[in-house]
Amino acid sequence: MNVLVRKIFPGDADAVVGLAAELSAFIGKKTAAFSVDDFRRYGFGSGRLFDGVIAEVEGRPVGYALFRDMYDMDLASPGLHMMDLFVQDHMRRQGVGRALLKALAQACAAIDGSWMTWQCLEQHHHALTFYQALGGRRFACVDFEISGPALRHLAAGSA
Repeated sequence: MNVLVRKIFPGDADAVVGLAAELSAFIGKKTAAFSVDDFRRYGFGSGRLFDGVIAEVEGRPVGYALFRDMYDMDLASPGLHMMDLFVQDHMRRQGVGRALLKALAQACAAIDGSWMTWQCLEQHHHALTFYQALGGRRFACVDFEISGPALRHLAAGSA
C-alpha cells in the first residue's frame, strides 16, 4: 500500500472537514463544529491560523493532521503544536498515522524546530500506545480552557 501525504489546499475542504466529522464522532461528540468555511477561512491566506497535511491511498483521503507553528521560550526554539490527527478506522495500523507524523516532523525541521506537542484523550488507549511507541512522552503540563460566557466576560474585563 502506498500512502501519499501532502500539504492541504483549499480544494481539500470537503475531505478534511468530513474526516474531522469522523474524528468528532469517534470521540463521542454529537456534532462537529468545524466547517468547510472554517477550513478555508482559517487555513489559508495571510491570516492563516493552522496548516495541515492530508494522507491519501489510491487517491482517496484516509487521514489528516492539522498543526500550528509555535515558539517555546523555555527552550528558545520554534516547534509545532498538532491540533488534530485522524486516520480512518479501516486504515489504522497500516502506516498512515506514522506517515502523517513524519510529515509534521519534517515541517518542524523546516522551521528549525526542536519539538512537537499535542493532546490525546486519556481513554484513547490505542493512540496513547501509538504515540509512546514513536517516542512521544506525556508532557508535564495541565491543559486549561476558557470558552463561552467566561471567555466573553474576561474579554470584556469583567472576569
